[in-house]
Amino acid sequence: MSDQQLGFGEPGNIPAAVRLSAACWVASAVVAGMMPVILEVAGIDFGQSIPDWAVPYLVAFAVPLTALQVLAAQHLLQGARWARILLTVAAALSALGAPVDLTALILAGLVLTLAGATLMWLPASNRFFVLHRSVPVYPVPAPSGVDTALADTGLADTALKGEPL
Repeated sequence: MSDQQLGFGEPGNIPAAVRLSAACWVASAVVAGMMPVILEVAGIDFGQSIPDWAVPYLVAFAVPLTALQVLAAQHLLQGARWARILLTVAAALSALGAPVDLTALILAGLVLTLAGATLMWLPASNRFFVLHRSVPVYPVPAPSGVDTALADTGLADTALKGEPL
């Protein structure tokens, strides 16, 4: 099954920063979202103490939020701006809500989350999201002729005319 059939778009058109960001978000979902839940349900001590009564609530909240994070990461690859905003809010909440005594598992998840958030706001990523807008954009000519990023996609004439992409 090809990447296009899975709904990921054409890999050649997605900047490396966006692909790496999505990979960081999926890895973060596994490391910081699912691993603590699995370890807690299995009764394995991973350095964070959660009361027994809170385990069902942890499962009830972590599983859907992790699924939403993975779904948003997939839509990030399709240029969905809502996914980038949602994941940015998730990164901010993760950073603000991180416990003071970080375990290796929580620290790894936090690093992956912050890396994913940073990568999706780099200039190459911004250009990718602008090209995938569904509203008309105003042309911003490249400093010396056609922007090479637009020329590679075949959208150079469309973007310079100000037509919707």
